[in-house]
Amino acid sequence: MTVVQFKQSTGMSNVLILFSSSQLGGAEKSLSRMAFLSDDVNYILGTLDSEGPWCDWVRANGFPPSVYGNYNLISLVIKLYRDIKRLPIDVVYVCGLRASFLLRFLLIFIPKTKLIHGVRWNPSTDSLLDKSFRIVETWFSWLVDGWIVNSKVIKNTLLNRCNIKNNDVYVIYNGVNFPSNIGSFSERPLEILTVANLSKRKGYIEYLKNISKIIDLVPNLKFVFVGRDDMNGLVQKKIIEYGLENYISYEGFHSDVTDYYKRAKLFVLPSLWGEGCPTAILEALSYSVPVVAYNIDGIPELINNGDDGLLLEVDDNNAYREIVKMLNSYDNLSVMGERGRNKIKSKFTIESCVNNHKTVVNEIIAK
Repeated sequence: MTVVQFKQSTGMSNVLILFSSSQLGGAEKSLSRMAFLSDDVNYILGTLDSEGPWCDWVRANGFPPSVYGNYNLISLVIKLYRDIKRLPIDVVYVCGLRASFLLRFLLIFIPKTKLIHGVRWNPSTDSLLDKSFRIVETWFSWLVDGWIVNSKVIKNTLLNRCNIKNNDVYVIYNGVNFPSNIGSFSERPLEILTVANLSKRKGYIEYLKNISKIIDLVPNLKFVFVGRDDMNGLVQKKIIEYGLENYISYEGFHSDVTDYYKRAKLFVLPSLWGEGCPTAILEALSYSVPVVAYNIDGIPELINNGDDGLLLEVDDNNAYREIVKMLNSYDNLSVMGERGRNKIKSKFTIESCVNNHKTVVNEIIAK
């Protein structure tokens, strides 16, 4: 059943945030948390998918989701049209290429409602998805009122490869809740954490090969993987094949990863492409956990190399040695973690994300 509910207030902008998926990923978490905390914009959270983990998580936070994917396409479009007209909605803020394509043509019939396309990954590769994205944005950009992206590199892709105007693209980084209680860094076990769904893009298989080399030099390590398995058990099979089952613990999907961050000495995100502003990196830094990741897409905008983390090159076969150097300097890890935590507090809080969205939404409405 589709549920729509506003906070009881007047004089605010009404914004429907609409996701293509009902899975609980970084985009869904970041934008939903932003909506939870907003007092100046009335947000509705919806999905074009059917029931999923995101729906349960949103309900647990007291925000009933609008679930449109329980209907066939014609019924979905009709219900969406009626909801937008009835409320009425000032802005539809849509995430996902297919969802944005559908809304472009639906909103032709509701011209007073603005359309924002939220782009959460860098669509710069030669994959079918990225090529399709660039074609759609190039030819149908006239149906979009603005784009909100979460890294400067995504904005550059839209400007340079989709011919979108500079003033129509807004960069708003993800924000995270700043934790007050993070425990003692010195008392944490020698544990390396990765929070990311298991997929080819996230680079887990390649990471396993580096882990085999790392444990030869630092044998007392424990690696923890947290995330939904989208590879049908392939990563787990490779863990056994490489003889790493005593070193790696796959914990599956968890909507709350707080305890894992509190235990981690180091965070590694082995993504190979397609990143914007990974929420997991920001969350790790907020818990004083230094981050290691590849120097791709929007990641260099989040990590100060050598200061609060380490940026590696994807084609560097000896990159694992840099991780070993970090692990052999526990005092330096602690200093790097503290720097990262201070950076999150000053620049990447959920409050700043809320305020920036308010400004952009009202600017687009006024166009």
